[in-house]
Amino acid sequence: MTMDAPTGLLYVLSVGKEKELILRVHGTMPAVEKLVSWMEQGTVVSLQISHEGEPGTFTYVVNFKHVVAARFAPYATTRISSF
Repeated sequence: MTMDAPTGLLYVLSVGKEKELILRVHGTMPAVEKLVSWMEQGTVVSLQISHEGEPGTFTYVVNFKHVVAARFAPYATTRISSF
């Protein structure tokens, strides 16, 4: 668990969903090329994320085989993020 601020937001759109899932990611944000690779290969990835207003982080596992779109954005405390 870390108390550091999130390094970025990962927006993920999964098969069959109409809305993106917004994850507050902690640690090093992967390059776009890595994200593309995960989606092409259907990789399962563990990410350190957190909820707004809750202390610490937890591990969240994403199966990129079911992701049809994903994007990164820098984290800012003024952004509204949900989980």
